[in-house]
Amino acid sequence: MLQRIIRSPFIPMSMFLLIIVCFTISTMDFYPNQSMLARMVFLALIAVTICWTVLTQLHNRKHPHDRINSLGLIPPEFQETDEGQQWITFKACRNVYVYYTYALPIVAGICFLFSHSRFIPLLSIGALGLGQYLVYWLTIRKLNQI
Repeated sequence: MLQRIIRSPFIPMSMFLLIIVCFTISTMDFYPNQSMLARMVFLALIAVTICWTVLTQLHNRKHPHDRINSLGLIPPEFQETDEGQQWITFKACRNVYVYYTYALPIVAGICFLFSHSRFIPLLSIGALGLGQYLVYWLTIRKLNQI
């Protein structure tokens, strides 16, 4: 269960969204308590990061043969233990690449059209990241059920 939680894309996705929300809130001028709200979101980001690090350390103590490097370049959601898992990871990454092929021009157009707004580019980056995690997770889920 612990490994499933750590290797799910929801923890990195939530950390990414908290970063985007923190930056977006800090760029808004019309919210009266924006600095307080930005600090709360930043503290939530720190709490999620600490929880993820502690869970990773617990997993590494229980399973020294299947360690997860919390500071590594390979995302923890990649489960490449055998050829089947490598194929599933390949298909999911391929689908994310196809997603970016269509999403990047759309987001570039949105950023160009709404260039007067300071937080539209941040929201667009957030939507791109959220879409990436969703495409990856849905592909993994679909292929693991086959």
